[in-house]
Amino acid sequence: MPIAGALVVPVKPEEESRLGLKLAAVPGVEVKEKGPKGIAIVLEAETTGELKKISQDIEKWDDVLEFELAYLNWEDEIAEEK
Repeated sequence: MPIAGALVVPVKPEEESRLGLKLAAVPGVEVKEKGPKGIAIVLEAETTGELKKISQDIEKWDDVLEFELAYLNWEDEIAEEK
């Protein structure tokens, strides 16, 4: 199963808690840590295409200033194709 790690930066720092709850409600997203640089999340999906879709959707939210992909592993998906 493809997995990714990302940092989500809220538009307003005071909205971090609310944004964290909103992220946690998205299927396949797990909020790991909140800190001064943003909210660290882990995304899991059946395919890299689904990961991309989830990421793009989050990036478009009005309360998200920046979405930074930090890690991507698609090894399981490649192994399944063989």
